[in-house]
Amino acid sequence: MRRLLTPAEASELLAISPKHLRWLTDAGQLRWVNIGLEGRRPTRRYKEDDLLEFVERRSKNACRYIENTANQNIPMTSSFTVVDFQVPRERAISARHNAS
Repeated sequence: MRRLLTPAEASELLAISPKHLRWLTDAGQLRWVNIGLEGRRPTRRYKEDDLLEFVERRSKNACRYIENTANQNIPMTSSFTVVDFQVPRERAISARHNAS
């Protein structure tokens, strides 16, 4: 068995903060070993194999939306309207002045 990693070493291996490592552990995403006394505050250590397996589980292929989209001819179906938010404000101010 390889040596157990401290939270600082494990977070460095994953390139995340120790706080994020703790969150992943608490959420059940990462396995850990309690080397502390039972019934007291746990002392967490991590197996390197578990961390590497976590990375493999989280590894993704390239996003399909980033792939070569330059040559695709996709018609635009949406239309846009420009809204001038100043006009209703000016009408409200004008109405207040006329009412006085």
